Amino acid sequence: MMVRLETGEGPVTLNLQPGALSLHLYGREVLAYDRAGRLWSATLGELTYRRGLDNRIQAIRMTAEGLQRRWLSREEVRALEEDLARRLRELLRALSTPSIRWITPPPDPEDWFRILEALRRAAAMDFEALEADARRFAEVYAPIGILPPDQYLALVVQATTGCPFNTCLFCGFYRSVPFRVRSPEAFEAHLHAIRDFFGEGLWMRRTIFLGSANALAIPMPRLIALLERLRQAFPLQADGSGRGFAGIYAFLDGFTGLRKTVGDYAQLRAMGLRRVYIGLESGHAPLLEFLRKPATVEGMIETVRRLKAAGLSVGVIVMIGVGGDRFAHGHVENTLAVLKAMPLDRRDLVYLSDFVEMPGTPYRAAAEAWGIRPLSPAERRAQAEALRAGLRALGGEGPRVAPYALEAFVY
Repeated sequence: MMVRLETGEGPVTLNLQPGALSLHLYGREVLAYDRAGRLWSATLGELTYRRGLDNRIQAIRMTAEGLQRRWLSREEVRALEEDLARRLRELLRALSTPSIRWITPPPDPEDWFRILEALRRAAAMDFEALEADARRFAEVYAPIGILPPDQYLALVVQATTGCPFNTCLFCGFYRSVPFRVRSPEAFEAHLHAIRDFFGEGLWMRRTIFLGSANALAIPMPRLIALLERLRQAFPLQADGSGRGFAGIYAFLDGFTGLRKTVGDYAQLRAMGLRRVYIGLESGHAPLLEFLRKPATVEGMIETVRRLKAAGLSVGVIVMIGVGGDRFAHGHVENTLAVLKAMPLDRRDLVYLSDFVEMPGTPYRAAAEAWGIRPLSPAERRAQAEALRAGLRALGGEGPRVAPYALEAFVY
């Protein structure tokens, strides 16, 4: 439901969706909120701000060198959120005056009431309210480490917390939380807490992401019991249309992936699983050994084959620049060979993720001990292009290729 009108400040567009409210103000500002009133994004001049549910905000600016991102300080977050709440209160006052002029036909009273109610909820979410909301978020969720880019608007449900391995040199996403699998009863309570937390903002989320790092490693009987509770709490779209979530998505590693058969994956597909993401990182076995990945190249190829045979789509993640100069040649050559050995098609994704050294991980110390030189930005770009060119050679039936910028993740 979209309406346009003119106030004394200028034109205003209000667009109310099932889970979100977006505003285009005076031809220069774009704001987006979920239906519970939480700020999601704001574009003000040359800057775009993305807010996470933990009430951290990332500022994004386009420059000649590309996108630049930085996290705002707490003082900057407070100033921005207070300013936006003030602007919405001023807009509400302007909308209550008889001087507004409709550009589109006026909505009926019931629809206009719903728009104003959504706007009032957003105006009430100042810094203190959003801080309180972030504390509720921390009570519902363990830390959410990362999601694939096409799942940034997913509803995360944590059947597991932490990672069962935590051996990879480069990963620091799950080290602060011990690995555990929720019991069916605890998972059901978690699902109810999620629904209560999101409230009317729930339907801003499009899909369901089954977390955390490796939830599909859960043995089948227990996994089925969890998925049954998930489907009861959050309905899925039966035919890809209508109200409901558009499927379940999840990470999986190539080690535990071999513990399930094609029949197991077909059963999971029947329960709503749509795409599985595998961190290949590299097809070069010596580099995987250096990185302490708990999976082999052969295991990851076979896991993808089983997933595809079950009718699922796959997202394969490859790191750019990992292993530096020592492994660069083998990384490109062997990774392309592995990707070509996987039965990937146009339903699948290959993500090229620029390697980022995470604080607190042992990667740097290991690289220095091995005498590894990090690749320069130009060398990383060349490596990414070599992988893209090799995948283009697969022709029109090959997988789609997309960037995966870890620093862009905000949940």
